[in-house]
Amino acid sequence: MLVSTAEGYRAMLGELEKRPYMVCDLETTGLDPWNGDRLIGVSIHLPDEGGGDARTYYVPFRHETGGNLPIEELHRLRPLLMDPDRVFVGFNAKFDRHFLARELGEPIRNQTVDVMLAAHLANENEPTFALKALGAKYVDPEAGQAEARLMGLLKSQGLGKQDMHQLPPKWVAPYAEQDSILTWQLGQNRQAELEAQGLLGLWDEVNIYSDATEAMERHGALVDPAKCAESLIMAKDKQAEIHQQMVEMVGHDFNPASVPQLREILGQQATDREALAECKHPIAKLLLEHRAWSRAAGTYYQGFMDRLDGNNRLHPNLKLTGTISGRLSCNKPNLQALPRGDDVYKVRDLVIAPPGHVLMAWDWSQAELRLLAHYTLDPFLLDAYRNNKDIHQETSDLLRIPRYQAKRVNFGIVYGIGPGSLAKQIDSTYGEAKAILNRYHKMIPGVRRLSRLAEDTARKTGRVPMWTGRLRHIEDEEEMHKAMSNLIQGGVAEMMRVAVTRLHQTLEGTGVHMILQVHDEILFELPEDEWAKWSPVIRDTMQDFGFAVPILADGKVGRSWGAMHHISFDNEDRPVLPKGAVL
Repeated sequence: MLVSTAEGYRAMLGELEKRPYMVCDLETTGLDPWNGDRLIGVSIHLPDEGGGDARTYYVPFRHETGGNLPIEELHRLRPLLMDPDRVFVGFNAKFDRHFLARELGEPIRNQTVDVMLAAHLANENEPTFALKALGAKYVDPEAGQAEARLMGLLKSQGLGKQDMHQLPPKWVAPYAEQDSILTWQLGQNRQAELEAQGLLGLWDEVNIYSDATEAMERHGALVDPAKCAESLIMAKDKQAEIHQQMVEMVGHDFNPASVPQLREILGQQATDREALAECKHPIAKLLLEHRAWSRAAGTYYQGFMDRLDGNNRLHPNLKLTGTISGRLSCNKPNLQALPRGDDVYKVRDLVIAPPGHVLMAWDWSQAELRLLAHYTLDPFLLDAYRNNKDIHQETSDLLRIPRYQAKRVNFGIVYGIGPGSLAKQIDSTYGEAKAILNRYHKMIPGVRRLSRLAEDTARKTGRVPMWTGRLRHIEDEEEMHKAMSNLIQGGVAEMMRVAVTRLHQTLEGTGVHMILQVHDEILFELPEDEWAKWSPVIRDTMQDFGFAVPILADGKVGRSWGAMHHISFDNEDRPVLPKGAVL
C-alpha cells in the first residue's frame, strides 16, 4: 500500500501503535549514511499477528518525481522507534537503523531482530546471505521477481539501482514492500530451523551483539587527516623511488602493475607475492616493496581520506555474517587488515584519540591455545597455563627444538598443520617436521584425542558444538579433518562475542566507547583521566569465563592506536604505566 497522503500516513501510524513489532526495510540513495547517502522511502510490514490483519506499506520521502511525504513526517515515527519495548525486525538491520538514526539525530532504541543473523546461525555455509537468494531457497522460488521488474524499469530509463530515487514511488513500492514481506517470511522459516537446532536463545544473544557492533560503527574511529595526507605523499615518493631503481636495473621503463610486462622481464608466468618471494631476479624484492607502498597509498592513506565523515571519523562495516567461524569481518574500510607492529607504514598511527581522550586496546594472550587446553584437559597444557609458564619454551624443552619452532608448532597445531606446511614455516625438511609433530602428539596426547573426537562428532552429526551451544555445520567430507580447528576458532569467536556484549551493556552511557573489534582485540576511546578506572573493569570482563585454565587479557593505552604504553598492575591491583611513560 503506497502511503503518499497525510491521512494515509496517520492511519498507518495508528496501525503501528497497536503492534508490538514491525518489519522494516529502507530504500536509500546508496550504502553510506556517513557520507551523504540518505533514505528515500520506508517499507513497513505488519504481519497478521499481534492484533490485526497483515498490512504492508511503502512511505516515500525523497523520490524526485511522483510525490512524497515531507521528510519531516518521518519524525512522527520517532516515538515508536525509540520505544525499547518494541521490536524492530529487519534483514541486515544495522543498515536500516543507521540510516534512520542519521535522519532522526539519535540511535534507534527498539529491540533488534535481524533475520540475516538467524540465517547465518542456522547455516553459516550459505553461499550468500542476500535476502532474495535466501528467500528463493527457503520461502518462495520467485522471491526475486519484484526486483527483476524494478531493474527492468530502471534500465528502460537508462538508470541503475542506485538511481531508484529518480523513479516515481508507485514504481518502487511493489519492490520495497516485497522486501519487508520476504524478510518476515524468511524470519519465520529460519526461526523454525533455529528452534529445531536449539539455537533460538543464541539468536537473541547475537542480536544484542549486533547492537554492540552497531554502536561501534556509529561512533567511528577518529583519523588524523593531515597525517594521512603527509603519509600519502611519502608513499608516492617511495613508489617513484623504487620504480626508478627497477628501471635502472631493467634498462627501460615499464609498468609495475602490468602482469604481461612483468612476465617478460622476470621470465616466469607467476607474479604473485609467493612467486616473487622465491624469484631470483634482482627486481623481485623491489616489486614487493613497490606493491606494499602502493597498497599503503591506495588502501590506507587515500582510502581513509575518501571515507572520512565531516568529523574525520571512519565508520567501518563490521560484518557478523562474513565468516564461517563467527568472527567479525570488516570492510569499508577493512581496519582488521592494518599492518601491525611495523616501523614503516605507521597506519595505526593514523587512528587517534580526540582532545582530552585516549585510546585503550585490550586483547587476549594466546586465546586459541588456552581454549585448546580447556577442551583437551591435557596435563602438559593445563600445567603450563595454570602456573603461568611460557608455553613456547615449555614445548621447546619437551620436544627438544628451538623456541621459534615450538611457537610455530603450538599455533599451527590449532589449525591442523601438516608436515609440509610446518616444514616451510620452520625452514626444515618434511621428514623432520613430521617427526616433530609425531613427538608432539605422543607427549601431548590430549590434542589428538580432541581432534579425533571433533572429527567423529562432525561425521556422525554434521555439526561441532561450541562452548556456548553455537554450531559449526560441517557436511563436506574434505572439511571433516578441520573440525578441531573450527571448534577452537569458533570458540574464541564466541568468547569475543560474549565479552563485547558484556562490555556494551556495562559501558553504555559512561562516556567510554568501544570503537573497533579486530580479531581478539577491542579498541576503546575514553576520557584521558578515566583509563585507570576502567582498566580493571575491562580486564576482568574479558577474563571471566570459568574455563579450566585462566584467560588473560593484556591492555595498552595511548594517544593513537599505533603508539601505546603497556598497562600492568601493581601489588594492590592498580593499573600502572611503564616508568617514564607519558600519555
